[in-house]
Amino acid sequence: MISKSEKGIAVIIALLIAISWNVTADGVPPVADFTYSVNAYNVTFNASLSHDADGIIVNYTWDFGDGSVGYGMVVNHSYAVEGIYTVNLTVKDNQSMENVTSAQVIIDVTPPVSHMVTLPSSPNGAEGWYVTELQFWFNASDNFSGVKNILYRINDGNWTTFDPNVSINKEGIYNISYYAIDAYGNEEEMHNTTLKMDLKPPSTLFNTSKNASDGWYSGEVEIKLMPYDSMSGVKTLYYRLDDGVYAEYEGSISVGEGFHVLEYFAVDNAGNAEELVRKEINVDSTPPSVDITPYNGIYFFGRKIISSDTTIVVGNITVEAMVSDVISGVKEAKFYVDGEFKGKDSVPPYQWLWDDFSLGSHEIKVVAYDNAGNKGEKEITVLFINPKISNQISVNE
Repeated sequence: MISKSEKGIAVIIALLIAISWNVTADGVPPVADFTYSVNAYNVTFNASLSHDADGIIVNYTWDFGDGSVGYGMVVNHSYAVEGIYTVNLTVKDNQSMENVTSAQVIIDVTPPVSHMVTLPSSPNGAEGWYVTELQFWFNASDNFSGVKNILYRINDGNWTTFDPNVSINKEGIYNISYYAIDAYGNEEEMHNTTLKMDLKPPSTLFNTSKNASDGWYSGEVEIKLMPYDSMSGVKTLYYRLDDGVYAEYEGSISVGEGFHVLEYFAVDNAGNAEELVRKEINVDSTPPSVDITPYNGIYFFGRKIISSDTTIVVGNITVEAMVSDVISGVKEAKFYVDGEFKGKDSVPPYQWLWDDFSLGSHEIKVVAYDNAGNKGEKEITVLFINPKISNQISVNE
């Protein structure tokens, strides 16, 4: 007795035999296949890959997708305009059996279009300069075959395929060249863009016509300011003296006697401003005033006995210089007898003990200096009688 499973297997075998009989009886349809090559608007279609297992292909019919048809195994067709066309190939064999295949054909003769984008989107300084670090990248589009690559180079560097955003963090002038290529090899004309970056403010050199002494200038001084900027260049230098109104610097600045404050800063062509510089300029043009005692009197061992038109000193005496300077102040007083340096004092009262042997007339001179280097002096004639034997050693200035 035959089981149900055996019956099922028998039915399947019978169906396969029947299908095999029908194929053999009715024939195998052909297989449509083709390749193509594009040259601008012209396309060559080749259906030689099409085949038929039990016969031959007797007809090749092409629908080019633009309303035109063609016949033959290999055909050429010219398209009038760019576009994406669906091309159908129908093949028929000697048993009138048919098969159809299709493919999309792209006609693309127009290059892509690209443009550069920066961040910041436009120069954030003056006169087309960027004053911060920046990034740039490229966008491109193509109507048909699509963008394949964007190539760029910086200055005269190598051409590079654009991938991530490009950062520039060093000041300079950068010439960016770039262009896009689509999948069909169409190249757009090269673009050129210049990016200018100045990240540093200018600096200014401060020069004077003379050197200062202890922070003071003796007499009127000429101030020269020399601004410098290595990238965009200096546009303007502003200054003011003693809280006045800022003005543009055009030459040297003359500063006379007194306590002064000069403030200045430079601005470059990119708009970067130098940090405000403040200089104290102290000028003293007036020498210190000097008076000397003893003077116009008769002195006995340092004590004035009586006034007289001449100065007579008996015994040793402390010579004192009354020195004043109302601007820069007194620095020191030096004492001379007959042109020979005897001593100096830098702390008021400015004094020197005169205790040399003497039986005659002498010239006493005091030379005083202020902190600016100005010199004032006073000289008097003294009859000095001091019969002691001096053991004083000469003093160097």
